[in-house]
Amino acid sequence: MRRAIILPSIALFFSLFLLVSLSQYASAGKAGVGVLNVPPEYRSTRVVYSDGMVKIYLTVSDYNSWRDIYKVDLYLESGRSVVAHFRFKQYNNTNSYNEIDQFKEVKGNGYLFVDLCKTYHSSSRDTVDDRCLLNVIFAFSPVPCNKLSVHTYDRSNLSAKVLIDYTIGESARSDKVIMPFWSDKPVEVSPDLVNIIALSSSSTVTVIMMFRRRWFNEK
Repeated sequence: MRRAIILPSIALFFSLFLLVSLSQYASAGKAGVGVLNVPPEYRSTRVVYSDGMVKIYLTVSDYNSWRDIYKVDLYLESGRSVVAHFRFKQYNNTNSYNEIDQFKEVKGNGYLFVDLCKTYHSSSRDTVDDRCLLNVIFAFSPVPCNKLSVHTYDRSNLSAKVLIDYTIGESARSDKVIMPFWSDKPVEVSPDLVNIIALSSSSTVTVIMMFRRRWFNEK
């Protein structure tokens, strides 16, 4: 009697295990490569400072395919405090396969240049790299912090984290990129124009001071 109960129970257990395994395999296959779910990892990270702008170049690899990567969070930290938080989302939610490629400043002071951020991947499926690598570029103005923390999540909430040293302060000045007060988009200008504006402002202040001094002397 006991044997009659145990054998069907074992058969049921293995059937459920096989069903779950096949389900994971099918899900991974839809993503593109066809392996059991694995967490993402970083192929390369690079910080570039040029013309008053910081760019973070990330190459993320996921052996379930780049389609399995859901979002990338970039934290800029000073000590234990988060000064700024930028986010890239490839999809609106983990169940969607419609790419939105959205960049957003979750926390900060208008640092992120959304229009200059971008993501790209290979349109080919010939090699493993073609199917697995996703490139993400964050572009932002210098932030007063000393550490970058990058967290990448896949559809199953498996994640990868990397810490990057960061020493570019807020005092860095751009000779080519400015942020006009009437716009939230960076504008590239000639370095000569920036210097002319600075010289004009200085000359105006000097004239005002000379006028005030002359007015007080005559009085």
